[in-house]
Amino acid sequence: MTTMRKNEPTRVLVTGGAGEMGAYACRILAGAEEIAQVVVADRDGEKAGKLVADIGAKATALQLDISDAEALASALADVDIVLNCAGPFYRFGREVLSAAIAAGTDYLDICDDWEPTLEMLELDEAAREAGVTAVIGMGASPGTSNLLAVLAMDECDTVEKVYTSWRASAAHFPKATEGKEFADATAAIEHWVHNCTEPIKFWRDGGLVDGYGLEEMTLTYPGVGTDPVWVCGHPEPLTLPRVRPEVRESLNVMSARRGLMEAITAIALRVRAGELDVRQASEALLRSENVAGRGAGPSPSLPSNIFAIAEGTKGGRRIRVGAQAIVQPEGNMGEMTGIPLAVAALMSARGQVAKPGVHGPEGAIDPKLFFQELAQYAEEPPSADTPVYEVVSELID
Repeated sequence: MTTMRKNEPTRVLVTGGAGEMGAYACRILAGAEEIAQVVVADRDGEKAGKLVADIGAKATALQLDISDAEALASALADVDIVLNCAGPFYRFGREVLSAAIAAGTDYLDICDDWEPTLEMLELDEAAREAGVTAVIGMGASPGTSNLLAVLAMDECDTVEKVYTSWRASAAHFPKATEGKEFADATAAIEHWVHNCTEPIKFWRDGGLVDGYGLEEMTLTYPGVGTDPVWVCGHPEPLTLPRVRPEVRESLNVMSARRGLMEAITAIALRVRAGELDVRQASEALLRSENVAGRGAGPSPSLPSNIFAIAEGTKGGRRIRVGAQAIVQPEGNMGEMTGIPLAVAALMSARGQVAKPGVHGPEGAIDPKLFFQELAQYAEEPPSADTPVYEVVSELID
């Protein structure tokens, strides 16, 4: 089994390393003094080679198909940490994690599917026996969202409800290429449509329940106000109750302009009725009108960034707590996902993430330290005394 010592230069393998998410992580790791080697592993070896040529001498390229179990095992044998950025996780999440456990290699990924999250949590005992620390869902949401939830929950003596939220926006839709009236559906759009249309599991009444996404509810952020939000199928609701077992309700929700959510809700009903598959539904969404701008309704008043809310008690009184990062990297989905993953990997390399077993981010990562580290990759890094996150609270009548 690979044994990693604190402050020892670390070797990291990044599967899907030349992809949109993995490339950002590779760039950061290749420039960090804690890292001795970054293996950019990708099914597209040429693309991996181009990235390596751009990021420096610490990086090496490896053409790797993670469905080849023998090749994957060989790649894992010579590294201390693997960052798994190669989806889809419903096919490869458990397989890569199992291989990492067999190799004694610590593991982090950006899985944002609830199904493989449950499958990978089943490997907790095997990871603990192997001395392997595995952190699943360490991107934006899940990832930073989970750690914001910890900051909010830590203000409560007991927690009844915890919500993680992110902004859904048609501004993130792909643009049509020249000569086309509509954009082609991307994997990211299909993934979102899948989460909104297929059965999901979430945490309600103190346990896992089956349901569908897009349930509308209202959410209040202290000092900001109340807005409608819509339930999404995501990993956060499945892992957060593991650190606060008293939680009765844990949901991941989307804030958005109403027009966008009405469009996806109408399309979801057609998927559930068997009229459309996910691919067709994604294309229909991209052709929908009034999903962006003023035509979609007013912009939500809730925070535009990822945030978390906890409701519970403190000192015998009911309390609501909100948490959000106020200094962090901004930009595209690759940056917002790959950079948090890299930050967590660097913390692992320093010995700051060392808890054998399979965990959501909240189970193994110190959120206060994480957000201090994450803020250093903002466009304008903070000064020493600048707050990098906020935690605000109010009493509930």
